[in-house]
Amino acid sequence: MAFTGAIYCAISQLARYNSEPVVVSLQRDYRSWSFTFPAVTACFLERRDQEKMKAVIQRFWNVTEDDQEKFQYYQEFVELITDISFRENLQNFWKYQDDDSLKGIDLLQLAIDVHPDVALNVTLSHHVEVQWIPVMTEEGLCVTFNSEYAQFQQTTDVRRRHKLMMCHYHSEFCFVRIDALTQGVRYFIHSPYDIATAISNPTGEIYPGDELNTDFKMVEIVAADRIKSLRPEQRRCKYPDEWLADSIKAYSFGLCQMHCRTKMAIMFCGCRPYFHTKGDGDVCDSDGMACIGRNVEILVNLPKNLAKCTCIPQCAELNYYSHTKKILVR
Repeated sequence: MAFTGAIYCAISQLARYNSEPVVVSLQRDYRSWSFTFPAVTACFLERRDQEKMKAVIQRFWNVTEDDQEKFQYYQEFVELITDISFRENLQNFWKYQDDDSLKGIDLLQLAIDVHPDVALNVTLSHHVEVQWIPVMTEEGLCVTFNSEYAQFQQTTDVRRRHKLMMCHYHSEFCFVRIDALTQGVRYFIHSPYDIATAISNPTGEIYPGDELNTDFKMVEIVAADRIKSLRPEQRRCKYPDEWLADSIKAYSFGLCQMHCRTKMAIMFCGCRPYFHTKGDGDVCDSDGMACIGRNVEILVNLPKNLAKCTCIPQCAELNYYSHTKKILVR
């Protein structure tokens, strides 16, 4: 009986280890820390230049403001393309289903063509030049900086590599100041090794003349190198080199969710949303987007019985939490 009990205990412990191995964390001297400054993704609240929109409507459909009814119809279509949001308006594409005048139009390029030429003035504590990278997110066309994973949302194929901004624990000033003089802007603060997605909560919205002051607390989670030999199911995290697909040669929780939505969109509608710039399958036209709109709740919530993909955290993860926030309205 004792031998049988010992065998049973050993097997139980092995099963427990295989399903949930214990990993001992290591502490490090926080006074020597150098940490990565967060990525900033900025999305204008008004994403259409009126003159550009008029020119696009005339170019694609030969319609001017003289024909008020038709102009209104195409203007609302352009507004839907530019103000796209998984959480708000995808369902409205049903209005444009089976419209032959909209077929064959590159919806991503349409959003780019009407986007306003507005500059964001940036002041950094590090006195380096900021280069904003245009990205197409699940909340529309935006710009980002200090992001390693911007490449998976870029609107062009030009790869821009920039050294990430770093801060030291003893730095009294490590900051960024962004001025939007003529446009309201919605900001997302996130890890440089992740992206803003449909479920990301914006840090805040600022209008011309307002000022938002926000302090952030950074939490860094690091996994020991030796756990990489374990299966992802055991360690419950993934490394950046455990690629999602050939088109997305990286891993993050946000990228995983985007990839899952792409796969489900192809499964339900035969195409991927035009705002997913990387991924497999054909890009949706207006008919395909109408199908996406009918299935939007499934695509946002990603039910496990349908999605067949599980998104788990990164093994090396940077999280930024808003510590204090103050809005000054002038």
